[in-house]
Amino acid sequence: MKKIILAFCIAAISTGAAFAEAAKDKVYISANLAMSFENFSYDAFVNGAPTATGDDGKLMSGARYDFAAGYRLSTKVRAEAQYMIVSRRSFDTDKADGNVEYKASAVFANLIYDFWDMQSNFITPFVGAGIGVGSPNLKVSYTGIKDEAQNDGLAWQVQAGISVKLVDWLIVNAKYTYLGMPSLDKKVDGSIGTDYLNAELKAGVQSAGVGVSVLF
Repeated sequence: MKKIILAFCIAAISTGAAFAEAAKDKVYISANLAMSFENFSYDAFVNGAPTATGDDGKLMSGARYDFAAGYRLSTKVRAEAQYMIVSRRSFDTDKADGNVEYKASAVFANLIYDFWDMQSNFITPFVGAGIGVGSPNLKVSYTGIKDEAQNDGLAWQVQAGISVKLVDWLIVNAKYTYLGMPSLDKKVDGSIGTDYLNAELKAGVQSAGVGVSVLF
């Protein structure tokens, strides 16, 4: 029995070492920090509200954080799992005592194409696309109404950028991303009666930023 256990351990170690060697420079983790911009439709927060005006949008900006773990399927194709956060941001509306807070998070499965081998070239352009689940959260308050809406739904993104090799295992990048998130709808009761809270990002979330990837 001891010989069988010893043989099994040796085989497991050898298999693990072989896998580690085969996966060398293929597995990576990355983190990105970006400034995001979104044109948020707020005139429709409560349909028919007497405080609504002709202004139907608010340009917001703030930080976006991305964390990913990926695998290089070839020298030019990468697959990765990504977690994204659009940080909380708020603004005052033109409605009486009106205030809005918005934040969002999402998980994505991304497929990325590198035009060249990023380990063999100093600069490598790339493009990518991903699909996943987004979770936006919205808090709205103004005279008579204070409510919160949250929704989990389909999210997607496209990206483009350049990678810069510092050393074989350390890559920095600059990228632009366009993100589509689910809209929010909720029935609410306020002093003006029953209405429907609905909000959307009119042109998606656009972001530009920098990041770093470490290859193992």
